[in-house]
Parts: sequence; C-alpha cells; structure tokens
Amino acid sequence: MVKRIIHILLMNHSLKAYLAGVMFFGAVAVLEGQDIHYTQFYAAPMNISPALTGIFAGETRLMTNFRSQWHSVPVDYRTVTLAAEKKLLTPNSDTRFFSLGIGFNYDQGGVSRLNLSNLVLTGSYTQRLDKKLYVTAGAQMAATQRRFQDNGLVFDAQYDPATGLYDPSLPTLEDFSSRRNFYAEMNAGVNFRYQTRVDKRLVDNLEKRTKIDAGIGLYHLNTPLQNFIGDGGNDIALPLRFSPYVLATIQVSDNLDIIYNTLYQSQGKYRQWLNGIGARYHLNRQPGKQLSVQFVGNYRSYDFSESLSPAFGLDYNNWRVGLSYDINVSEFDIATKGRSGPELYIHYLMARVNRKNLLPQFKICPLI
Repeated sequence: MVKRIIHILLMNHSLKAYLAGVMFFGAVAVLEGQDIHYTQFYAAPMNISPALTGIFAGETRLMTNFRSQWHSVPVDYRTVTLAAEKKLLTPNSDTRFFSLGIGFNYDQGGVSRLNLSNLVLTGSYTQRLDKKLYVTAGAQMAATQRRFQDNGLVFDAQYDPATGLYDPSLPTLEDFSSRRNFYAEMNAGVNFRYQTRVDKRLVDNLEKRTKIDAGIGLYHLNTPLQNFIGDGGNDIALPLRFSPYVLATIQVSDNLDIIYNTLYQSQGKYRQWLNGIGARYHLNRQPGKQLSVQFVGNYRSYDFSESLSPAFGLDYNNWRVGLSYDINVSEFDIATKGRSGPELYIHYLMARVNRKNLLPQFKICPLI
C-alpha cells in the first residue's frame, strides 16, 4: 500500500521539513517538483525562454553551466547544462534571421538520487522592428526522463511501534512499479531586444553597449504527467512555469556599464524571484584584446528560503566566464551555516568570416 510522500531532501524547495528534524522518507508516490534553476540565470538563456535563442553577438555560441548546492548537508544537489546555438544568417540578416539551439540538462540530488535528464531542441525567429528594437519568438521541444533509487531510503512502515526504533528488516509495504518516468514537453517564449548599436561594422569596437532584453518564457505547455506510479486517479501533471524577465546592460561611460537582471518564476504554488545588480568595467576595448571584468550581487527569494550570491565575471574576446557562490540566509542556515554552493558558467562565441565576400556585401550579426 502506497503511503504519503514526505517531501524531504528530494527537491531544492522541500528543505523546510528538514528543519523540523525529520530525516527519513515516506514512500514515493508522486513528486511535485519544480524545474532546475541557476543563480546566474542570465547565463543559461534557453532555460529562461526559448525566445532568447540566438540573442547574442556572433553566429554560434557554446555554453556550459554547473551548479553544486547543499554539499555541506547530506542532501547535496548537482546541476549541469550543456547548450549550443546557431544563427542561420542570410542576405537579409540585418532585418530578420532564424536561430536553432540544442541543450541538455541534468540534475540530481537527495538520498534517493532523484535525477532529471532533459534534451531540448529550440528554434526562434527574430524580426527587426526599428533601428534599435527587435522582437523574437521561440519554440522548444523537450524529451525528459526522471528517475530515482530506493536503496538507502527509510519508510514509515519500518518503524517498530513496540520498540520505537527503526528496523531495516521490516518490509517497506511499498510497490514501486516504476522508478523512472519519460515525458515530452512543449515550451515557448517571446523576447524584445533594445540596443544602441545601429552601425554595420565588421568588428565591434564596443563604443555602444547598452542592451535590454525583456520577455517571458512559458514551459510545460502540454502539462505532461510526471508521477512514477499511475493507479488510475492519481495522475500528477507538471505545472506550467511562467518566467518573465529583464536582462539589462546600461553603458554609463566609455568603459563602465551598469548591469541589472531580474527573473520571476511561477510554477504551481511555487514562487521564485531573482535579482542581480552590478557593474562591468572594460579594461581594454581594442579588437583582438578586448577584456572586461564584472561583479554582480545576486539575491534569490522563494517560499521560505533566501540566499545572497556574489558573482564575478571575466570576458576576454570571445570567452565569457562567471563564478558565483550562494550564501544561505534563510531558516535553513541552522544546518548549512550559511553555506550553499558554487556555480560556474563558460560561454564561447564564434563569428565566421566569409573571405569570398567583399564589404559591404558581407552580412554580419546585427546584435551586440
């Protein structure tokens, strides 16, 4: 007989129960989990909105993200993202273009080693509306697997009422007909880009750097079923996720930019709000030697938990690298002592120059 599930140590937002001192699991019947998330969310664009596919300078972008969380307590989590994007530039690419993207997400954590494997394919179309304004619509298809292990789990039926102790020899009284779940999902989004660059220079000398992206991502439009055990009447649909955001870089002087990023996520009863504000200083803007450093202070708030996260970034020519560390300031700091975990991203941008074409016929990406 399937018992009630105790949401302990399975998903990031379920740690409130841990504070009450409950350290064991009930049987896994359904899992109402939320999507993976990053503190440096602005560095994982396809996880924010499919419409951010192709919104970068250059023609091709390779990305990786890594996050480690709660490693100071016995319920650590690991999250990895790999992604690649490609613009399909044409002779009219200064006014419109298509982009394609592919990505892979993996997340695992908790005593049950609950994990998610997610392969996504994304397409987007960008149209220029004005000299400084673009709109992009994006769609995404994803194939997802969720899986867990019951080795090492403890169930309420294994407590002996006569002794008041846990007895591992007692049966669990659980029947896990499946420890994995497969489903397909559909996602969509729209993005508006404002930028100050209006010229068509082959090499960007970073004289004009103001850019603002604002839009929304809509995930799980088909609300796929995510429960492991289907017993006719207990089907659990994955809730829609709404993700409005603003990603802004404002140039304030020849070498200094102000950065502000915000993301609000709503999924079922779950709410999350992320904010980051900081600055980027350009040490060298000469083409081929372009170098800048940035510092962003991030704050995340959701349900009962909050964290502060200083983030340091380095841009060198086509490379983008960022490192942050979460400092837990929620009620759960009694267990973590303020420690949550590090996060890293690495991006590489490529721009192909066709030597057969002569200027000004050669078309370059109009975005910065």
